Amino acid sequence: MTLVVKNLQKVVNFNIGLLENHVMLLRRLVDITSFDLGVVCYDNKSIRKLNKTYRDVDESTDVLAFPFIEVIDPGILPFIKDPEERILGDIALGIPYIVENLEENEKLEEVLPVMVTHGICHLIGYDHEDEVQWQQMYQKELNILQKFNDQTGYNCKPLLGVGHFIQ
Repeated sequence: MTLVVKNLQKVVNFNIGLLENHVMLLRRLVDITSFDLGVVCYDNKSIRKLNKTYRDVDESTDVLAFPFIEVIDPGILPFIKDPEERILGDIALGIPYIVENLEENEKLEEVLPVMVTHGICHLIGYDHEDEVQWQQMYQKELNILQKFNDQTGYNCKPLLGVGHFIQ
């Protein structure tokens, strides 16, 4: 199915083709290639507006996920007969925010797959509102990123560190 990767920000110069290749690989690893997916890169002002509108949080952020389908059990997508309705959702990336928060020696190109993985996990029903949910989501991200690392030689780690969950 369709993958759309768009860069709507002009603040940070990066390799959008590499991001698209990484997203294609992540889709295969998670087995969601039969669903449409959008990944859109925003500047801080735009991602802040999305965060305020949809989460009532008036600040920039790194990643937001906008699921199109309802998932009852995390990681188990419903059967959708009509291919036109197999739309997983969209992932919004706050590129300047991500760059501003890079750790020493981190590279944007190696952090973006982590952000996309986090977004994909939200789209397939995972969350981190309590410790149990966080543990499930962390394990799923870890599993995906280990496979990603095996194929790319990267050393990506899940976005949420051990013991951290967001209420």
